Amino acid sequence: MLTRYTLINLILIPIIILVQIFVFNNICFFHKYNPIIYIIWIIFYPYDKSSSYLFLIFSFLLGFGMDCFMDTGGINAFSSVLIAYIRNFIIRYISDMHREMKLLKFSDLNFIQLTSYIIVIILIHHLSLFILESFKISMILDVIKDALITSVFSFLFIIILYAFFKNKIG
Repeated sequence: MLTRYTLINLILIPIIILVQIFVFNNICFFHKYNPIIYIIWIIFYPYDKSSSYLFLIFSFLLGFGMDCFMDTGGINAFSSVLIAYIRNFIIRYISDMHREMKLLKFSDLNFIQLTSYIIVIILIHHLSLFILESFKISMILDVIKDALITSVFSFLFIIILYAFFKNKIG
């Protein structure tokens, strides 16, 4: 049975994919770097709901949708599931809250904690994505450079979007 929350996410995921494909993939910095913002859904998925397998399935569908549009053979799906799987560990490590973690909201994190969390998730996603895309050890320095530069642009756009939708994300 579909809950309201599940149905909202089933509608939201294709919208995020289309926005990434038709808007952000057309924003190009230095003729090479596109901000990758579709991971904002994984980053700000409610903490109390992220322990379910449904979150991993939705993350897979998000990455798989990107792979279908971009013909990238599963690297977006892998990277999306990877960050979805480890995000709770990262949140626990970065937040120093001494209360029930199930009650955590992103608005409870201070600026340094929130920024650190977003940066770590983006870096892990982009590094895994670019390493799988290149898959050559000889290209490792170029891969790291491209991942870092793309991470900067992705971070800037995700922070801007977070500022606009802060009340909706919570």
